[in-house]
Amino acid sequence: MARLYDYGDVLGVSQQNKWLPGQFADTWGVNLNAPAVKATSLAIEYGEVVGISGGGLNSNAYTIARVTAQTTDFAVVVRTTDGNISMEDEWIETPRTHTPISVYPIDSANHYTIAIPLVDDEEPTVGSAVYVSYNTDEEGAVRTDNTNGTALTGWVFASERYQPTDSDDYCVLIRQSV
Repeated sequence: MARLYDYGDVLGVSQQNKWLPGQFADTWGVNLNAPAVKATSLAIEYGEVVGISGGGLNSNAYTIARVTAQTTDFAVVVRTTDGNISMEDEWIETPRTHTPISVYPIDSANHYTIAIPLVDDEEPTVGSAVYVSYNTDEEGAVRTDNTNGTALTGWVFASERYQPTDSDDYCVLIRQSV
């Protein structure tokens, strides 16, 4: 069972503008994603906002960790196809354990829009500030206020909440404010 987003089943009717966690809603220009590694024991999910250290575009891979109140450098875990190892897998929910992970540093020069899991019962307003939760079992999901959350400076909500699958969980799009 996922910690931030339970996938459920695919919706019966195809719908536009409902991206799964970790998917880019729009992209242009050179992809400035970066490689990252994590402790084997750390279970992360696509779309999760994580803390990063070290690494960078001209260095080794970032090291990622769960978000805390002290986290100052953030990235989003980008959805890739590395997690699907069996034809029976319905959803690729998490990156594989022993492989590098692709992350999108939030201070990237790209101004992409990306889907993130939303904390339960939050109702974001398009254009309002984004906060990353460091509340237990919500670390890495986004919220609408600074209650147990740290501001993603320069980032705003780019959509209202939505359900890309038939689960009870919600996602939201975020982007850099321009």
